[in-house]
Amino acid sequence: MAVFPIYEDFFRFLEVLEVGEDPWEVYEEMYFRPHKNFFGAYWRTFFPLMDVRTLQDRVRQVRRGHYAALEHLIGQSRPEDIVQENLSRCRAHLPRLPEPDVYLIVGFFSADGFVVNVNSRPAIGIGLERFKDFRLLDIILAHEYCHCARYLALGSCAETEPETLGQKLLSEGLSVYFSQRVYPQRRLFDHLLMSRRRLNWCQQNEQLLKTTAERELTSSRLVPVFFQRGKPGAGIPPRTGMYLAYRLVERALSEMREEEFEELLTTRDIMAIWPADSSGR
Repeated sequence: MAVFPIYEDFFRFLEVLEVGEDPWEVYEEMYFRPHKNFFGAYWRTFFPLMDVRTLQDRVRQVRRGHYAALEHLIGQSRPEDIVQENLSRCRAHLPRLPEPDVYLIVGFFSADGFVVNVNSRPAIGIGLERFKDFRLLDIILAHEYCHCARYLALGSCAETEPETLGQKLLSEGLSVYFSQRVYPQRRLFDHLLMSRRRLNWCQQNEQLLKTTAERELTSSRLVPVFFQRGKPGAGIPPRTGMYLAYRLVERALSEMREEEFEELLTTRDIMAIWPADSSGR
């Protein structure tokens, strides 16, 4: 598998922005068309309702100065070098599964890390415009690496129907647990991609999270509550599902052999390992 630093073509596009040509035509020629296999899959997966005019309008608003901080960051530390170095660490923990391709992009609405189906195979995408530094790039890579491994183990692609809460909890819990295996020296709240303060809240309210989730495991209704916006009226902050997911997988694996982690990749729902007691600990 390979690392594709296609962000380099975005910066080539920026270099010729000021010469009077239509920015969209230059963007399409220098960035979109050369990587149409990736971008076709990317837009189809994450922005299926966005029409081309919306993208054209966004491209025509671009100025090179908007990306000065990112350009400086990349000049200090090339993300492809970080990714290449850390892919080998991820592969060492899942040696029987193929290593995924990694695409380093600059988009407009990207997540920092995501999985997308390119040429009928799950691949990792890294949206560089989201980064102010690369301190967590290794953790994000490991997290998405596990998602890719799960798709491969299940024999399914990255483009799926909406997940139930039970499916989402298992998927995210496995990925957090995997990144912790690869980088055991890193802090838990970094693996969870949350603040120390948010982790403290989660630890103090673990039973509330478990009880709230337990009633909705077969539905997708609370996925946004646990993994995006939270539920202020119920006192639940955003993204607390990451902690609950991790704790459920951690508990399950504490009662299994270490090598059974790979077997869990083929489990489809958290209900298979949901604790029978009500303590959540």
